[in-house]
Amino acid sequence: MEYFNHLKIQKACQFLLFTKLRIKEISIELGIEDHYYFSRLFHKVMGVSPVCYRKKAT
Repeated sequence: MEYFNHLKIQKACQFLLFTKLRIKEISIELGIEDHYYFSRLFHKVMGVSPVCYRKKAT
C-alpha cells in the first residue's frame, strides 16, 4: 500500500508542477476522493503541503 501511495504522490508532484489543477482535482485524478486525506498523505511523504510544494516550484 505504501508503494502505491508513493507512486500517487510522485504523480501529484507532476500535476502540481505542470498543471493548474486545484488540489481537490488532483486528488480525484489520483483516485483519492478525500482531498484532506490527500493533503495529509502528501505532507507525510514530501514534508510540505501540496500548496507549499507548488509555491516553492514557481
